[in-house]
Parts: sequence; structure tokens; C-alpha cells
Amino acid sequence: MDPRESRSPHVAQRRLRILTAAAQCFAKSGFARTRIDDVAAGAGVSRALVYNHFGSKEELARRVRDHMLDEWTSAVDHALEESASASAALAAWLRVNLAEYRRPLLTALVAADAAPVLVDWDVAATRAMEDWRAKLEALLQRGIASGEFRADLDVPSTAEVVRAMQVGMMQHLLDDKPYLDVSGERHLRAATELLVAGLRAAPASVQRHAERAAGERSRTK
Repeated sequence: MDPRESRSPHVAQRRLRILTAAAQCFAKSGFARTRIDDVAAGAGVSRALVYNHFGSKEELARRVRDHMLDEWTSAVDHALEESASASAALAAWLRVNLAEYRRPLLTALVAADAAPVLVDWDVAATRAMEDWRAKLEALLQRGIASGEFRADLDVPSTAEVVRAMQVGMMQHLLDDKPYLDVSGERHLRAATELLVAGLRAAPASVQRHAERAAGERSRTK
């Protein structure tokens, strides 16, 4: 294919149509049972055109995976940009990460029969998690700067803990019968309340009381 052609809007739209159809097929049937013919039919293109764009079913699945991760990142970015406060941004981020619509495709792409797709999964996942860590740190700094979060937060460590908590809650996306299922709306609210309560700066009156108490303790030592 001519590299100039691959940059045309028409070709980009066609590739996106194929990726969307492939994602639907993988989510419905799994990697092993999905046929290129099914993908082609879903995208409204020929089987040969699918191979022309992606070369193999394995490469197509990897591109579907990368597209899913890119979409996930874009959804997080949008949630952060649209939230009026750091607390609201954290809640919106958690909601994005627990989105149920992503479960079927994510489950299909990490299943045992999708081993060819998992060849470089660690690389893609590590890159996504590093991006996630940096954005969490920036969000915590935003909350501190606005006076919403505690000024004494250890930002790197707090970001790691918040990330670990979210990953734990996200395990339901990979398991139809998780040991602990905390994917419900009430769990989301509880998690948000706990996170924000631990990060929130104390009201000025409480802060002054804590400072006076600390001063009194130091004088009696």
C-alpha cells in the first residue's frame, strides 16, 4: 500500500470500521472462533481488504487491543478535563475504569486462546500504567494546589496506592465470577467517598485545632 494512501481520511475511516467490526466479533465470539470473513462482513469490506490492511488475524487483534487502550486513555482524559474539581475528576476516572461495556472485549483479548495477542501485552500494559501513574500524580497536585486535597500528601506514594486500589476494583473486568465483586454503583460511590475523604484537606477550623494540639503536646514534652 502507498504510505500516502494510508494517511487519507477515507483509508483511516475504513481501518477504523474494520477495527470496530473486529472488536465486536472478538467480544462476541472470542479470538479463536472469530473469522476474518465475519470481520469483513461486519465492516462491509472484502476479506482481502482486511488482510491488506492488517496482514493476519493476530495483527488485527493486536491493533484492536491498542485501539481499545487508546480509547480508554481518551475517555480518562475527557473525564479529567470535564470535571470541575479534583474530587469529581477522581470519581469520573474510577467510573471510566469500571465501565462494563469494555468487559467482553478485554476478557476476550486476555483469554488463553488469544495467546498470539498477548506476545507484547506486557509492553502495552506497562506503557498504559506509566501514563496512568503520571496523570494520577498530576491530579493529586491539582487538588493540592486548589486547596481541595491535603498539602502534606506524599504524592508519588499516594498515586501508587490509588492506582493499586483501582486495579483491584477493575479485576471484575477480567473475571466473570470474581472472588469479590465490587463493580456495582454502590461500590463505586463507596470507593469514591473513601478515596476523597482520605485526600481531602481539613477545614480551616479543624486544621487550626490540630496545630494548637500539636503545639501543646510539644510544650509538655
